[in-house]
Amino acid sequence: MRAKLAAGESLHILDVREPDEFANGHIPGATSIPLGELVNNLSQLQPDHTYYLVCRTGSRSDMACHTLAEHGFANIHNVTPGMSQWTFDIEKTNWRLFL
Repeated sequence: MRAKLAAGESLHILDVREPDEFANGHIPGATSIPLGELVNNLSQLQPDHTYYLVCRTGSRSDMACHTLAEHGFANIHNVTPGMSQWTFDIEKTNWRLFL
């Protein structure tokens, strides 16, 4: 995946971490769908696309891969070891909670 990103390829990257984890640093262009919300958001995804799933260490993204496979997605890849050892570009989302 890193080589494809470096070559400028457009990839479908799903970050299944919680929103605050995503906001603090994620792979540029990644889409945030927390693991607990994945099943309810399957309609946003295309079963014929290739997806790269990422979390902090690879555990949640592994569970997400199994969930997608159970719902007919065939081209899925778990990005391990995840963001804990990601050494390439990241972007951050500026967000605030207003009460």
